[in-house]
Amino acid sequence: METLSQITLHEEIAPRAFQLVQSISQQHYCSLELINDNGKVVASSLGSERDGNPCQRDLLPLARFDSDVAPDGLSKLQGDGGGAVFLADAVPLVRSHIKLEYVDRSGAIVPGMLVAYRPLINEELVANRQYARPPSDSQSGETDLWLYSGSGVPLPLTPRQLVSSPWVKEALDRLEADMKTARVQDHFRVGSVYYTLIPGYGPTSIVAVSVRSPAEARALQLFLARVMLIVLILVVELLLVALAAQRYLVEPLEKLAASVADWRRHGTFQPDLPHALPFEIRQMERAFSRATKRLDRHEARLQRATKQQDVLIREIHHRVKNNLQIVASLLNLQANRIKLPEARQEFHLVRDRVRTLATLHRYLYPEGGLSSLDIRAFLEELASQIFTANSRLNGSRISLSLDLQSLPVTPDQAVPLSLIVTEIVTNALRYAFPDERSGTVRIRLARQGDMAVLSIEDDGVGLAFQGDTNEDKREGIGLQLVRGFARQLGAKLDISSEAGTIYRLEFPIQTLRRHLA
Repeated sequence: METLSQITLHEEIAPRAFQLVQSISQQHYCSLELINDNGKVVASSLGSERDGNPCQRDLLPLARFDSDVAPDGLSKLQGDGGGAVFLADAVPLVRSHIKLEYVDRSGAIVPGMLVAYRPLINEELVANRQYARPPSDSQSGETDLWLYSGSGVPLPLTPRQLVSSPWVKEALDRLEADMKTARVQDHFRVGSVYYTLIPGYGPTSIVAVSVRSPAEARALQLFLARVMLIVLILVVELLLVALAAQRYLVEPLEKLAASVADWRRHGTFQPDLPHALPFEIRQMERAFSRATKRLDRHEARLQRATKQQDVLIREIHHRVKNNLQIVASLLNLQANRIKLPEARQEFHLVRDRVRTLATLHRYLYPEGGLSSLDIRAFLEELASQIFTANSRLNGSRISLSLDLQSLPVTPDQAVPLSLIVTEIVTNALRYAFPDERSGTVRIRLARQGDMAVLSIEDDGVGLAFQGDTNEDKREGIGLQLVRGFARQLGAKLDISSEAGTIYRLEFPIQTLRRHLA
């Protein structure tokens, strides 16, 4: 029709052009008509008799594109003036038109309209059952085609319906909902009836309604039964595999792991495994048995070596402690034989230092092992030991005051710390309280964050009045040792002598990295 509208038809040759179109389309059109602007047919071509009765009736009243009222025997289904579907004697009929300009008999170009009518369904194909399944196909179900315009009950497109009463309310509501949402394709099921919605011509749609045949139902049941049987077989096989794995893999491995744990606790590896085992599990059990036996022998050798080492270390520490005590006793005996007081005091100082090291050695190596120093108990015993050794100097005039916190001290810190305490306390007992003066020596040890603070003070005469007034003489070996040990300790040393003498050392707290029992 668009081609005819573009070639500027002549009123006289329009019938021959329409016949050519009918020939090409194999008489598909019921009617092709050229209508002038007044609604009069100026040229037409009708289809053959085989197109059915709708093509033989007077279709001119439908030619006007603005007509919304159909004549008797025709009812409008859906569409506008340009393309609409009508029902003519229960057969859907499609009307199409296009505006054009043509040449009339006087040679003038006038406006008009080209109108075509054709059946929506080819009755000849339906009558000949060209697209129907053969009757011998007993496995096929029943299928009907219906025309749906968007409202009401669909119209049948086949002369005989095979599915009885397909249009229940649920199916009609589903189709109406599809049309409201502009859904042109859908498939659903209501009961045992299947519905398929597809686009039709223009605004109309086609609905295929089908039901399964008994053979199809049996085939579906057989298919489902076979699927269920396959699933059941797979489930049974999985259960059997799981039981076999539990019996021959999981349980032996669990017993093997439990036997290894018992061997670690009790030193005996005796797995209670069943006789029917995979070869790999049996090989693993034998490998574990050989490995545990080797480890037991190696552990026994290590224990014997450890015991021997403990005996040797204990003997070494015992000899060191005894040697230090012997050296201190020898120094004490030698000091008692010296007549010169200054030399005797120097011997006593050396003796006190050796005793300090012996006491520290006893705290650091109890029962032959290395231990972290209990600094509180050690300083209490060390201070008491110094006071006892110098009792002849102070009598009961000088008292001892201790305020100590338990702090971790490494062996590397313990040696200089103990010698510092020995030097300072001994100097206080010797020089801070002359002329039978009485007083107190205070030792404090506290923690401040990551630092330890050691404070040793006395309320004696102070450094400026101890001994000779010559300041150069006061920088003796004792104070030099204190400064040297403070540097070794990594401590900050402050000395003040206002009301008595105060030694304050601040050093970092270190952690013992290894512990030998």
